[in-house]
Amino acid sequence: MPAVRLSDVAQDAGVSLATASRVLNGSSRVPGKAVAEKVRASADRLGYVPNAQAQALARSRSGLIGLVVHDIADPYFATIAREVQQQVFASQSQVLLTQTDREIDTEIRALRSLIAQQVDALVLVGSHRYGNESDAAIRLLLEGFERNGGKVVGLGQSLGMGRTIVPDNAAAAHELATALVVEGHRRFAVVEGIAGIPSAGDRTGGFVAALTEAGIEPELSTAADLTRAGGHALGERLHDHLTSSPASDDAPLCVFAPADVMALGALGELRRRGVDVPTQVAVAGFGGVPGASDSNPTLTTIALPLAEMARQAVEWVLDGSNGSEGESARSTEVHVRGDVLLGESTALVGRG
Repeated sequence: MPAVRLSDVAQDAGVSLATASRVLNGSSRVPGKAVAEKVRASADRLGYVPNAQAQALARSRSGLIGLVVHDIADPYFATIAREVQQQVFASQSQVLLTQTDREIDTEIRALRSLIAQQVDALVLVGSHRYGNESDAAIRLLLEGFERNGGKVVGLGQSLGMGRTIVPDNAAAAHELATALVVEGHRRFAVVEGIAGIPSAGDRTGGFVAALTEAGIEPELSTAADLTRAGGHALGERLHDHLTSSPASDDAPLCVFAPADVMALGALGELRRRGVDVPTQVAVAGFGGVPGASDSNPTLTTIALPLAEMARQAVEWVLDGSNGSEGESARSTEVHVRGDVLLGESTALVGRG
């Protein structure tokens, strides 16, 4: 059976070929509602499938949105990606998702590939600065993309161009540390030295600043990857520290992991090693991923409005403005604050 052509739909609906094309290919010059419904009914009845290339030509856009994340297995990125996908799909567009594993070369290749596929916009989630010449290469790609009419939206760190939603990482972590001190915690461990992820450094910096203001110095500062596996390594390090440097009293050691995925990994590793949370080690994270409230014990964290951040990013992508209209020179930042959620993982059991 031959494929149904657009001309077949036009003939069945009793309209011109141009009118049928405007209705089915998404042109901004759509005829009246009655005519449009008649054309769509004919297309459905005949089984006509619109041509994606024809749709792109009619709309002067591809209907594709490039979404770049570090690690889709991380619930932080998965939560944002899911919301972006839902919002974009509701607008009759599609998401092309790629993960970089925080590898510089992978990110550059991913951006080039998405741009070559003529996406209408790029949504970059996470920190995308590496502190070397690769920063310039990424910026060059994004600036060229904008000059050609594309849009750039970031979630997590200022890109210095396009539009970005930036969590107030340092301020939120400062607030979390202050809350833990008020609760009665005095022994702390922090994670430092996470290369290429400025947001993690900002979070740890804000946390330590609050401790300093309270006259407290971290008992332990260690390095770990910002992943679940990094959390496992952190849990092992905490176990070893408790063994080699036992406390003079029964006060728990409170560790701040600058991402929930790391905190949850540490919590699991501590449990496997027989370390009780929170009586021996208290655990706090950052992000507010869905699994934080389902963990046992429930995780203390900074809950960021992840779904709202994703919806704002998609709203910017779909707002109809053109990325070439001086967007780079008018970079926009919206700062968001998270909420301190004190869970069971930092509860001072049996203490007043």
